[in-house]
Amino acid sequence: MKWEMILRTIHTVLGDAEEKKMKNQAVKVWLADLQDLAYDVDDILDEFATEALGRKLMKEHQASTSKAEKFLTSLHPSSIMFNNKMMYKIKEITGRLQDLATPKSNLQLSEIDVGRPKPAERLPSTSLVNEATVRGRDNDKEAILDLLLRDGGIHAGVSVIRIVGMGGIGKTTLAQLVYNESSIRDHFDFKAWVCVSDEFDVIKITKTILESITSQSSNTNDLNLLQVRLKEQLSSKKFLLVLDDVWNENYDDWTKLRSPFDAGIPGSKIIITTCSFNVSFIMGTVTDYSLQIVSNDDSLYTLAHHALERGDFTGHPD
Repeated sequence: MKWEMILRTIHTVLGDAEEKKMKNQAVKVWLADLQDLAYDVDDILDEFATEALGRKLMKEHQASTSKAEKFLTSLHPSSIMFNNKMMYKIKEITGRLQDLATPKSNLQLSEIDVGRPKPAERLPSTSLVNEATVRGRDNDKEAILDLLLRDGGIHAGVSVIRIVGMGGIGKTTLAQLVYNESSIRDHFDFKAWVCVSDEFDVIKITKTILESITSQSSNTNDLNLLQVRLKEQLSSKKFLLVLDDVWNENYDDWTKLRSPFDAGIPGSKIIITTCSFNVSFIMGTVTDYSLQIVSNDDSLYTLAHHALERGDFTGHPD
């Protein structure tokens, strides 16, 4: 759908626009235009909902009428006028969306390139999430929770759940949602979150996991010592590890990283968020979860939080 593609394009530059709006008046105006458009889209959705309800009631009323009467009703001027009016409004909204979706050259807004690692200066993710800003991921959340809480038997090793999807689609957010669930806290003895990004440093990753589990800082960078300590901590424990934003596909790197994880008991899980289906193929039993883009309504909800700093449009001007 054209709106879906346009909204996806706008999503790629929203973060940069939010950072620049305080210093760049043109970007501030662009965000204001986006806010106005969000209001207008909400009005159109209200009109559609009202019309749909009216047609549903009419359809129930016509259940016992003849085919000829139904046909004549479909040709009623009010129905034709509504269809024409909405087609015009949708075309207008689409045009405005297209105008807003091409600001990069004039406003110099940066876009995430799905095919390459993100810039190193980008802030790392954390395990924290504002659930009020998330919509449209309930089914995905339940699916991942089911995979995490399902134990594979006494002979099963560490299981890997690989959340795969295009950049910016919400893989990290989904991982954050399940990571903070109370059922997860009760199910696992330990859990740790590591933002890997494009720098796959085995020593750094191992050290971060160890420090997260022990709640103590480590002053050594000796990989052997770190992995021995981590293996001791994980021994006979059920753990959950999240490796967020992973790009590395190197067999040797993954072989070095996985060594301590075998000490955990069956039911231990590793979540990996990535754009690549080739990541982590050496880690053991892998279940892929392909994340899809949310609906237009849920995308608009996210846009509302960026443009309006709230998730609804109540109290907006006519």
